[in-house]
Amino acid sequence: MNKKAVELNISTIIIVILAILVLVILALYFTGGMRFLWEKITPVPGAYEQTDLEQARSACGLYCSAREEASFCTHKFTIRKIDSQGNVLSTVTKFCDDKETGGIGAIKTNECITAGFDKVDCGAKYPERETV
Repeated sequence: MNKKAVELNISTIIIVILAILVLVILALYFTGGMRFLWEKITPVPGAYEQTDLEQARSACGLYCSAREEASFCTHKFTIRKIDSQGNVLSTVTKFCDDKETGGIGAIKTNECITAGFDKVDCGAKYPERETV
């Protein structure tokens, strides 16, 4: 019998198909196409994102842990108030040491109390910071 065709093993064909699939997924990932796919399969878009207030609390906690008093007292955070549809209702500027209702509230955390930042008068110590 005279065979002129190339014979391929079935496992070789499967490996080639899987390799092409991996390359397509990597190309989508690096070009941003996976974000569109991820938004389609996750139940709530943005469900894992932190709010502005949570990010500010986290940053203030890091300033306290690192004992960065100047950063703690002078860093301004823009906090957006958002409705249930994701529309921005208003924005306010807050500092880590804001104590009033709706403030960041970082001054009450254990890290800030341990660092002694709960006793620091940031407004008097850093008069160059702009007040809200």
